[in-house]
Amino acid sequence: MYLLQADLSSIPILIAIALIIIIGYVGKAIFRRTKIPEALILILIGVLLGPAGHLLPASYVTALRSIAGIFGDIALVVIMYNGGKTIVLNQKLLHDRQGISLGFLDVFLSMVILAIVMMAFGWPPIYGAILGAILGETSTVIVVPLIRKIRIPDELYVPLFMETTLNSVFAILFFTLLLSFTNGQPLTMSTFANFTVDYVSVAIALGLIAGILWLMMQSYIRGAREYLAGLAVAILLYGVVDLFNGAAAISVLIFAIIIGNYKAIAERLGLKIEINKKERRETHAVERDLEFLIITFFFVFIGMIALLSIQYMIYAAIVTASLLVMRYLEVYFIIGKERVYRNMAFSLMQRGTVVAVLAAILFSLGGNYFNQIFYICFLVIIFTNVIASILVSRVKLEVRQ
Repeated sequence: MYLLQADLSSIPILIAIALIIIIGYVGKAIFRRTKIPEALILILIGVLLGPAGHLLPASYVTALRSIAGIFGDIALVVIMYNGGKTIVLNQKLLHDRQGISLGFLDVFLSMVILAIVMMAFGWPPIYGAILGAILGETSTVIVVPLIRKIRIPDELYVPLFMETTLNSVFAILFFTLLLSFTNGQPLTMSTFANFTVDYVSVAIALGLIAGILWLMMQSYIRGAREYLAGLAVAILLYGVVDLFNGAAAISVLIFAIIIGNYKAIAERLGLKIEINKKERRETHAVERDLEFLIITFFFVFIGMIALLSIQYMIYAAIVTASLLVMRYLEVYFIIGKERVYRNMAFSLMQRGTVVAVLAAILFSLGGNYFNQIFYICFLVIIFTNVIASILVSRVKLEVRQ
């Protein structure tokens, strides 16, 4: 009854979201049958619905664009919250210099190299650096299942797991930092350093306070609803930190890490928190459904609003080539073991969810460079997934031999 009385402008949004969810299930079914990366399937379906096939009415696409920014913020919270909870702080991970180095260099080198590369096309360095920050991420939801399927040895599994977890964090941090300097504020080493300290310190402080307070409430809130309540707190924390001009996504990450390490932290604080196996299964089911919705939405969404042109294909090809060279050098100097190890690490360079989310946020802000970054990122996701699929197939053959 409410839908009939609602503003008609809400109907295209509801229908478009429903179609995207259905498309996601179809994409998963195709993936299971063909082993084609799910990201590629969803993007290509989006292209068919939008710029190539025009199967979805233009009003629906416009409606989706109107919620891209809000959905992007929610997606960032979910990504940081779910990802942070998987970071178990133990001696093995904290002393994994390879993974930490790879995670940082993925983003930092990408920023530096693409700032230089895009200057050749007349771009201001700040926008090339933002493009690099976005594309510094290797997709956790794609890479982690792959490193399990390839049966990578433990000494390589930990660095690659840490890399794909941390580069998402560094990508979001540098993205939000650089975005603050696109309003004309001069970007120097001193202004960037001072801004970073202020920006991050507020986030860390509020994230720690919120995490510890939430742990104190865990004995009263249990089960699947505990996850949703925690996510609601994370969203609230994100909004509050943003009002204080802090790194909102980082505050959520700190909050999530505390929740993920609840046993060790609760023991130190003298708290008694117990979560049984049934509650944990229910929580994981909710997490998977939310991640599925976010991943499906953004991959289909960027396909629907993409702009297919020779110019952006050339840009994306040059950017992808730069990322491949950077990836090879990183792996060669940091992994530095036998050839099959280097090939394994080199093949896991797919760009995915975080790239799609950050690019969509830029697109919702509008502006020439932000739109161009979105179109380039769309194509780089496709290029890196296609190349990685070929490389992973070769690695599987090497492992079998």
